[in-house]
Amino acid sequence: MSDDDVFEVARKNIYWMLIGVVITVVVFVFALILINHQNRLTSVSPRLNADFLAHRFLANSDCFAYQDKDTGRTYPGIIDLNKFTTEQMNKCYLPDKEKGYIDYNFKLSLSNEQKSIITNNFYNKDDFTLHYLVLVKTTTGLKKDTLIITVQQKI
Repeated sequence: MSDDDVFEVARKNIYWMLIGVVITVVVFVFALILINHQNRLTSVSPRLNADFLAHRFLANSDCFAYQDKDTGRTYPGIIDLNKFTTEQMNKCYLPDKEKGYIDYNFKLSLSNEQKSIITNNFYNKDDFTLHYLVLVKTTTGLKKDTLIITVQQKI
């Protein structure tokens, strides 16, 4: 083997090593592009997540929805004013005391009743607000009102 053949073999080895590195980088970049695209396609808006969580307050008799004692039927969209308390909120939705600040936390207010309740980790950091037209069941009957839900995301 002559000196030129030795250099030719070394050049080919360096060339194929560089091509291997370039192909590997291209494959990783392509995989990252696909992963980011998939994440963008499947991401859910924080407002939509909070909206799903907030519907439990309106539709669940374990929360604030009015439940007829005679029939046992729950009326979604009708808030029982007797249930609109912090104790009921803690039964309905209670984030962990130590790590609950990373969950959604809520402040619920009835605009006409001037009554508000909050979850245990709500720190008055308002990220966005949801408004729902509801009926409020009082001892005298039903009244129209607006349920204002202030949402706090992670702190």
